[in-house]
Amino acid sequence: MVIVGSGAFGASAAYHLVRRGVRVTVLERAALASQTSPRAAGLTSQVRATPALTKLAQRAVAKLAAFTAETGEPLRFTQSGALKIARTERDADQLAREVARGRAAGVPIDIVSVAEAQERMPILGARGIVAITWSPTDCNVEPSELPIGYLRAAEKLGASLLPHTAATGFEVGPRGIEGVRTARGTMATRVVVDAAGAWARLIATMLGAQLPVVPTRHQLLITEPIAGVGPELPIARVIDANVYVRHERGGLMLGGYESDPLQPDALPDDVSALPLDVEVL
Repeated sequence: MVIVGSGAFGASAAYHLVRRGVRVTVLERAALASQTSPRAAGLTSQVRATPALTKLAQRAVAKLAAFTAETGEPLRFTQSGALKIARTERDADQLAREVARGRAAGVPIDIVSVAEAQERMPILGARGIVAITWSPTDCNVEPSELPIGYLRAAEKLGASLLPHTAATGFEVGPRGIEGVRTARGTMATRVVVDAAGAWARLIATMLGAQLPVVPTRHQLLITEPIAGVGPELPIARVIDANVYVRHERGGLMLGGYESDPLQPDALPDDVSALPLDVEVL
């Protein structure tokens, strides 16, 4: 089996498949785990819109908590909990529904007072807050360590890792996929996993498939260290502003979701070439 892409999804697929006895080769056109995955915010939010998604999010947190014990690789894992803030009555109603869904799924979550939230997050101001939920088991991780940890663990179990080796095309025969073309030659395989992240649609197009995935820019900023900010600081989200904050490197990681984000038609080979638009933040 050939996996195209060595980010979080590709690395996880490689590890879990090789554990089950599958022969796996990971192709990555850049350095391993160097593109979008290490630039993620590294947040979890367990109460989702459907029971199935909530169960998946719960399983993700359990996997992250057990990551080092399972793989033998380091992962900075912080179960700091999360606050979700409503500043309108409409968003307060949303929080009430999330509490009901969370309790039904077994996720610890409750409505708390502003004073209780401030005890956990002293930098939180009270102005304009209508309601707040507290989810004590939500966590955050160092995103760069997740894919590289899975890749190292997969390699120990026999997976082949080929950085700086792009998939340039595919051999397709009467029975479907037969091989992946690279600058090093064609690799015979009957199965390809498209885990190319922001480039996944491009890989799918090369296979003659339509993949409804659009690369979308999301930006974040990490401040200088701030006195009193440490790993125990909860994740905080403000619903109507679509922003979040968490601790990072002694300071704060700040990010937000734009109503009309940049969705470039073409991406550079290295996402570090994309400029930071500070005005958006």
